[in-house]
Amino acid sequence: MFSSRYKQPKSLESLALIRLGNWIAQQAEAQMTPTTLLAQQNPNQAQIALARRVDSIRQYLDFHVPWMLHDLFANEAIKSLSELLEKTKNAMGFRGSMSKFVSQMNVIVKMTEALFTKNFTYVSIDAIPKMMRSVFYSKLFMLTGLEYLNLGSLSGGWKTADMEESIIKSLKELHSLKYLFINYDCTDKILKCIVENCKNLLKLDVSCSKCITNESISILCKLKRLKSIQLYHTFVTWEGFVNLLINCRSLEDIGRCDEIGRVLEFIHLNCPEALPLRLKIFVSRYANSKHLELAVESCPEIRNMTVFHNTLQSDLIVLIGLKSLCELKLLSCDFYADQIKQVLQVKGCNLSYLHLEHVDQIDLNALMYISQMCPLLQVLTFYNCSLIQHTSLYTKKLEILPFRNLKKLTCVSAFTDEQLTFLLSNCLNIEFIQIGTAIQLTDEFVVKILEKNPLIYLRELRIMQSDFLTIASIERIIQSCMSLEILVELESWSMLSDSDRDYIKNYIKINNFNIDTSPIRRYDS
Repeated sequence: MFSSRYKQPKSLESLALIRLGNWIAQQAEAQMTPTTLLAQQNPNQAQIALARRVDSIRQYLDFHVPWMLHDLFANEAIKSLSELLEKTKNAMGFRGSMSKFVSQMNVIVKMTEALFTKNFTYVSIDAIPKMMRSVFYSKLFMLTGLEYLNLGSLSGGWKTADMEESIIKSLKELHSLKYLFINYDCTDKILKCIVENCKNLLKLDVSCSKCITNESISILCKLKRLKSIQLYHTFVTWEGFVNLLINCRSLEDIGRCDEIGRVLEFIHLNCPEALPLRLKIFVSRYANSKHLELAVESCPEIRNMTVFHNTLQSDLIVLIGLKSLCELKLLSCDFYADQIKQVLQVKGCNLSYLHLEHVDQIDLNALMYISQMCPLLQVLTFYNCSLIQHTSLYTKKLEILPFRNLKKLTCVSAFTDEQLTFLLSNCLNIEFIQIGTAIQLTDEFVVKILEKNPLIYLRELRIMQSDFLTIASIERIIQSCMSLEILVELESWSMLSDSDRDYIKNYIKINNFNIDTSPIRRYDS
């Protein structure tokens, strides 16, 4: 189904949320002068008065904003407050009063607390401007309805002890949490708090937390509903993973565990009654053939398999025993020599996702095999693969129309024009395309592809770097791709001048096209 080619008027709901977000920023701006004046006479009284005003606004919002719209409203309010922060910074002159500036910034940051109602369900710290994050860290306990919480990198593991108390204070109130990310700074005390207060937790990510050890596993096993746990770069060893899998029977995903083969081997020999396991995701860089066989036997429900292949130790053909396999990621192997073709011949009809990374011997024939053996493929990625010229072309008539279900294509490898033409001219329903720096497209090539496949469903196009594409390609892409909404990385096209980029922006604006060419804003950078 086509998205609208032209920008549409915003819905009344969207307009209302934007205006309400702006209103929050206006309230902060209105409080600046009286708070600054009062702070000069009585700083404590100024803080009390501001806190009362923020509480009043919070109660007003809690009553009037429908609960299902609160997260959307919070996003708009944070945008408006962020813009006000920038405006206030820019207004600070060389001779400006520092105490006045600090007071104004405090008002803006304090106003963020007006959003902290029970209807706030989704918080990702990395998506929040840095200056506002301290409020979230210190007042998270107010968000009693929170279901998703990503605390970001916190101290990065440098001040774990300092963070512990405030995290525990917040988690004691977050009884609705289902998804929690605490990287670097999780501790056993925090885990105990989670067990006692977050009984609905489904996914927990404590990656890179050096305080998490085998001793922590007995605590984690008390989370009876837990389906996913990420322990990569902690001090949990293979013995800890054995304990985890035997005692936490609800687990479907334990993240990357390079010693999962050794874990399964131990369970198979010493605790066979614990088998089969419910794991649906398998990620390992060191699994040999025996370990892969154990995975197939012990974890029959695996749907997502990531394998780093070692030619001397593992045989990929054992993967055909996974009945539910639908997502496959293969690293460091050869398409023909390591029997990837044979695996796809058996399992390809079930695959919706295929990621090939550092895979060699891929030629045009291999691409044709993938298109025929994986007819339901929706996501296809080639990352740092070695593509070669074919020696003898696949001459049989293709029985299945190639790549007709493909929605997302990522090519971060050096393709020949012929190979790329086969991919791009056949994926008629593609919605996302990313072209890496190893591929240098030309205007002529773009014209040739669009004549064969106008990419009418393409929503997002990322051509990471180009030394040959000109403004002519951009115009042709915009004219042909009727559903295009995102066209980014134009800053890395060396043939485009600043005036070319300005022309494209004006061209899109004048024609009212629904296309965004601006770089993605990242608050965590």
